[in-house]
Amino acid sequence: MPYRQEDIARVQERIVEADLRVSAQIARIERMIEKGHDVTEAKDLLRKLELILDQWHVRRRLMLDVITRG
Repeated sequence: MPYRQEDIARVQERIVEADLRVSAQIARIERMIEKGHDVTEAKDLLRKLELILDQWHVRRRLMLDVITRG
C-alpha cells in the first residue's frame, strides 16, 4: 500500500500533538506534586499518553520503511 506525503504529514502532526499532550501532563503532575495532591491517576494517564506517542512513532517508521522499500 503506497503512502502519500500527506499520510506521513498527518502522522507527523499526530506525533507533535501527542508529544505536546505528554509535556502538558508532565507539567500538570509537577504542579500537583507541588500542591501535595495524589498523582497516581495522573501518572497512569501519562503512561498511556506515552504509549500512544510510541505507537505513532512506530506507525511512522513502518510507513517510511514501506516507502523506502518501494
